[in-house]
Amino acid sequence: MRCRFAAFAAVLVWGLPGYATTLRAQQAPTPAQSIAAGSRVYGAKGCSGCHAINGIGGDIGPDLARISAPSLASLVAALWNHLPKMADRMRATGHETPHFEPWEAANLMAFLFWAAAWTPPGDTARGRALFTSRHCILCHRVGNEGGVIGPALDGLRAVASPIDLAADLWNHAPAMAEEMRTRGVARPTLSGRDIDDLLAFFGVGNGDLPREAVYALGGSPAEGRGLFRTKGCVRCHRAGGEGGSVGPNLTAVAPRAPTDFAAAMWNMSGPMLAAMRSAGITIPRLTGAEMADLVAYLGSLEYGAGSGRAARGVRAAVAGGCDACHGKSAPALSQVRVQGVRGAVIAALWNHVARPSDSLQRYARPLTAAQTADLMAYLESRERRR
Repeated sequence: MRCRFAAFAAVLVWGLPGYATTLRAQQAPTPAQSIAAGSRVYGAKGCSGCHAINGIGGDIGPDLARISAPSLASLVAALWNHLPKMADRMRATGHETPHFEPWEAANLMAFLFWAAAWTPPGDTARGRALFTSRHCILCHRVGNEGGVIGPALDGLRAVASPIDLAADLWNHAPAMAEEMRTRGVARPTLSGRDIDDLLAFFGVGNGDLPREAVYALGGSPAEGRGLFRTKGCVRCHRAGGEGGSVGPNLTAVAPRAPTDFAAAMWNMSGPMLAAMRSAGITIPRLTGAEMADLVAYLGSLEYGAGSGRAARGVRAAVAGGCDACHGKSAPALSQVRVQGVRGAVIAALWNHVARPSDSLQRYARPLTAAQTADLMAYLESRERRR
């Protein structure tokens, strides 16, 4: 399943005339990034001409869904380190280098980080075996196989995604737990790979166009943080510096892949439901949109990991060769104005390529993810002091 819906959306965007102009006209962003908007930026800016996402797109550069990028800082470092080579390639092939606004760059990075976190497509044969061995077949049908107590799962074919599935598993967990208890069926555990394989067996992501909206990508991290509080998660779990200690700290254990998240929601729903009943907490229901927002919020904690230390930022700038120009032929870094530093820094790095200059080729040196995080923290701290 992976990033198929996002890739399909990007393919559609590539064919829309004037779409880049529309993107330019959007309003300045909130602090949250939009993964869906990032997929549109990826298409509109022509990234697909050189790069693929899970095999869809160009093959000049690396497949951007298969790079190892555990945090925003590592993605930005990878971008900076490849800028000279990318600049040479675009100029040699006569490609116009696109200009990025800060929010476009931030959304694009969020999309690429998310794409790199998706798991491989499922194995249909293994999914069929799991359907029986995990006892799903006792209550659910796929085709002509299975029971009729629960809904037919091949009905998920054109409407489900791992995020939708996570919401369904949570919402139906109380009824399913009671049915399994009545029938004496042991509650099975599932891994993210199991979810992938089951979805493949159900026919999800087989190329059919969805009949309804699906939440194949994360939603709004800001909305997700609000839901983390209002849905009662904060009473038992800690995330983003707040919350209880009854359950695990979700900042540390938040799964990267949506299927891992769906599996975790299923595996932990039994203990969580029991704990909530014991504490007198009303068990909340979650829509697909709400689950997408929660996934985005938990993912954003990892996405922003490695925020860096401002005190080391000047050393990072020197390591990257920034001091060769800034403070001399370009404004000193202490005078650089940034708005929403994460997007502004990424856009500024890229837009260096849009202005052909020997300086970048001559002085730029590679940065590590840690150095990049320090540099961003430094610039952000300068902006806060203004």
